[in-house]
Amino acid sequence: MVVPVAAAIILNEEGQVLLARRLEEDPQGPRWEFPGGKLRKGESPQECLKRELQEELGIEAEVRDFFHAVEQELGDRSILLLTYFCRWNRGEIELRAHSAWKWMDPGDLMELDLLEADRIVAAMLLSQWKSAGVQPG
Repeated sequence: MVVPVAAAIILNEEGQVLLARRLEEDPQGPRWEFPGGKLRKGESPQECLKRELQEELGIEAEVRDFFHAVEQELGDRSILLLTYFCRWNRGEIELRAHSAWKWMDPGDLMELDLLEADRIVAAMLLSQWKSAGVQPG
């Protein structure tokens, strides 16, 4: 069974990426991730991201361009992580489903204990920035 999951890549004005740490008691907690969650039946990844960011962090965001998809096996199931660039429009972060959040320079992402699929996305992000001549953190 493949579980579709959407995740947001949110950048601030300094080019840092927003990451959230899962709760200790969560499956795969307390590792870091790009915020997001599981798609509900009939829900698009864009609708899912808007809902999840509001429910879990209390922020409103505009979902922009698709970035990358990663499939990862997790025992008896696998996830299909769909990542999108998003713009934080309003709201202050409230930790409703995470234990912490932080802005990270793209060059430092691989130093975090990221979920496996998120680690692949972080590496792709860093690679694209480097090939575009951007000097990440």
